[in-house]
Amino acid sequence: MHITIEMACSINGLIATETGNEDFLSDRNYQIMLDFLKKYDCLVWGNTTFKNVISWGENYINDLKDTNLIIFSKKQINSKYNNVIYCQSLEEFNKICKENNFNNIFISGGATINTLFLKNNMVDDIIINYNPYVLNKGINLFEGEYFENKLILDKVIKEQNDIIQVWYKVKKEIQKWMMNI
Repeated sequence: MHITIEMACSINGLIATETGNEDFLSDRNYQIMLDFLKKYDCLVWGNTTFKNVISWGENYINDLKDTNLIIFSKKQINSKYNNVIYCQSLEEFNKICKENNFNNIFISGGATINTLFLKNNMVDDIIINYNPYVLNKGINLFEGEYFENKLILDKVIKEQNDIIQVWYKVKKEIQKWMMNI
């Protein structure tokens, strides 16, 4: 399985204001995500991110009608969308991916989901779209308990609307428990 995280943020790594508002991000970020999705088997979001996109209007959901979505939620939810599968754990996620032959996975938020996958050493690539904006408080790209991951710069692209897109490879670390074998 190959997993890529792609996110839009301010130049100091905030993906939303403290209240979850993303209005400071360029609309170009959504088009960038849609372009990327053509190369992936499914899109993974947290339930809050999914609810935010639904609140933007039906056009945004229609853009995703041909995309398989896996939505992480703490509660058991039945989807009203044919292309949306809800799950509650990484174990359930792995089972869904195996059953549906999803091997090329695209994650695009939020911070809790980004952290879940990166902390569990499952991410291969990270693509960050830095928008020309500064916030002094808000929601970080990653959150939760402390963890570290080393990244290797792959490339940098100057996108439209003064967005700087930075591509990283995640340096996979040998899990500490394996060293004790």
